[in-house]
Amino acid sequence: MLRQSVSSPARSMFSAGPISGALYRAQQMRQNSTLTGLVAKANAAVSSAKSLADKGVYWSKVIAEVSKQVYLKESFAPPTTAQFQSTYKGLYSSVLPYFTSPEAFLAALKSINGATLFKFVGYSIQLFGAFSLGEIVGRRKIVGY
Repeated sequence: MLRQSVSSPARSMFSAGPISGALYRAQQMRQNSTLTGLVAKANAAVSSAKSLADKGVYWSKVIAEVSKQVYLKESFAPPTTAQFQSTYKGLYSSVLPYFTSPEAFLAALKSINGATLFKFVGYSIQLFGAFSLGEIVGRRKIVGY
């Protein structure tokens, strides 16, 4: 089938000629440069992610090896079943009265004196400081979230 040409002067003026060809080439160049920029950004993101993954794998292997050496040198062993049972039975028997009678829990709260409260606050501050230090080291910045 032959293509029929349109004889409209407006269509022929804008569809052919050096100006329309230059505009087309300019659009193609802009699209190509945009695509090139996007491809470059994607490649940079992939390479940085690969680099981070490689570092993560490396440091996890280092930590695993150091942990193995410490485990062997200190001759650590997981707790036995009897140790688990004795620990949790003692914990259960010491906490059970507070759950069965709320009066015992309230009496324990009322029996807290100033020295015990002072110790609790001191330990809480130390715990919060250790947590904050871990956050600072982990995030590699002092100012947080």
